[in-house]
Amino acid sequence: MARDPNVKPQPSLAAQVSRAVVWNTVFVPLRLVAEVLATLVKLNLLSQAGYGLLALISGANNGFGTIIDLGTQRAMPKYIPELNRTGGPRAVLRLLTAIFAAQLAVLLVSALGLASWLSGPYLGTLREKIVADPKLDIIDQARLLGLLDGYGWLVIGAILALLFLGVCYDIFMAYLNSFFKQRAWNSITLAAGLLPQVLSVAAILILPDQWDILGVLGATVLAPTIAVALAGWHVIRLQIADLRLQIEPDDPLVSRTYFADMQSAILNLKSAIPPGFIRYTAVSFLMTATDFVTSAGFAIYLAGDIGDVAVLTAGAALAKMALGYLYTPMVGVQVPLFSRVRQGEGGTLNGAYQSLVRLQLLLFVPGGVGLMLLAQSALLVISPQYLVAAPIVWVLVPCLFLESLLTTAHNALIVYEKLGIIIISRLLTLVAVAVLALLLPPRLGLLGVALAFGLARVAAGAWATGSGYRLLGLRWPWRFTVRVVGATLVMAALILATRGLLPPLPDAAGLAQRLREAGLMFALAAVGAVGFFAALRLLGGLDAQDRAQLARMKLPLKKWLLRVL
Repeated sequence: MARDPNVKPQPSLAAQVSRAVVWNTVFVPLRLVAEVLATLVKLNLLSQAGYGLLALISGANNGFGTIIDLGTQRAMPKYIPELNRTGGPRAVLRLLTAIFAAQLAVLLVSALGLASWLSGPYLGTLREKIVADPKLDIIDQARLLGLLDGYGWLVIGAILALLFLGVCYDIFMAYLNSFFKQRAWNSITLAAGLLPQVLSVAAILILPDQWDILGVLGATVLAPTIAVALAGWHVIRLQIADLRLQIEPDDPLVSRTYFADMQSAILNLKSAIPPGFIRYTAVSFLMTATDFVTSAGFAIYLAGDIGDVAVLTAGAALAKMALGYLYTPMVGVQVPLFSRVRQGEGGTLNGAYQSLVRLQLLLFVPGGVGLMLLAQSALLVISPQYLVAAPIVWVLVPCLFLESLLTTAHNALIVYEKLGIIIISRLLTLVAVAVLALLLPPRLGLLGVALAFGLARVAAGAWATGSGYRLLGLRWPWRFTVRVVGATLVMAALILATRGLLPPLPDAAGLAQRLREAGLMFALAAVGAVGFFAALRLLGGLDAQDRAQLARMKLPLKKWLLRVL
């Protein structure tokens, strides 16, 4: 059958993945600058107790969000491409509508519970953390307690609003990720990342001290509202375009068909859900729940007082910020890639796995070591009062970075529905965190809290990687790992040799001095990066298949990159 010349051919799977990685990476600098500046403002202009209070509120939102998600966020990137291939865009629409209806029902139950039965105990927990801090000034203590007594209902309202917006945002973004719409995904993510930072900074700078925390809460609600509107517009536009191709290009009833499918999905949820989806989401829910239980958002509730909450949050934020930006090229790529390999759209499972691991090794190993070596300098630039968080960074960076590497096999197991292995992995996580949380914090204090949750994540990832080796034939790229580790040792030696050249930063340093110190620190990191790439090139550089893939990608400075790597 002749191909319609008006229909553009679909790009290959490798081209789609390459384009997704490029668009993911392009948006990193803007997000990084915005988040760093906002973090500087929050840590320096908010009191330590105020920063800790906001962290506790964010942790509660993440906890309830985990319950409401029902495991669907992890499941959608797998089932949307499969359902689109077998049932078309109308089947995808019915599934998304069914997910939204189920999550909305859970949200309504949670809202009733939080607004009536749980608000008193929850606000009481926040008060206890504030009162328990012996370092907290009596004036700051009275201000925070007055905020909870007078405006506790606003705190509860903000959490509920964020939960609803999170439901909408996750569904829309999962759809865009599933079809490698990384330009739209990153544009919306950029807006979702920039707006709360900009609005929070404005609230802190403009509002008086007694209103700054409420202003930040308002910013965290307004920003996702805008992001959800943008994401919804993109998804609906793409869905209607797909329906036009499926029905008739000029059919004026396409919009009516679109909303009729939504109504049908709500009235008959069972028919909208593909086989195996509920079982898959049940395992995904276990994964999401264990991720939360081993996160800083949960760990901070085990901290002794509001000051410890702030220190743990600051250390975890620095480690997660670095990991988040290093992981950016991988966002939304792994599960759809493994799903399409399984469907026979190109490549092999082990080839895809090794390519992903090699890219992550290239980013995570030198990035993690560099962050650990410069953690104290970075915390001094951010705020000297948080220098005590440096040991938290030293503990969390190896745990979180290694766990992210090991999660690649975990994602492959999920796509190939080795759900029994995933269940064992997550139960192992719960057992590990329970045992370690009992043993380590009494001996090591706040550092023990961080270590307990970090090690529990690594244990789950190690089990998943071993199971991937055994069940799916996944093989770790050991030769490339050795080359990266060797190059990283060269980088570390360079940074250690030149770190002493940084001028000491006084405790009362102003903004200009801190910016100068930050510039020197980035210059030092750049020297280390040059040493890393030079050593990697001497040790053999990229594997041949990665060089061939890089040569096919449309990148600025591609010839220079090929020479360097």
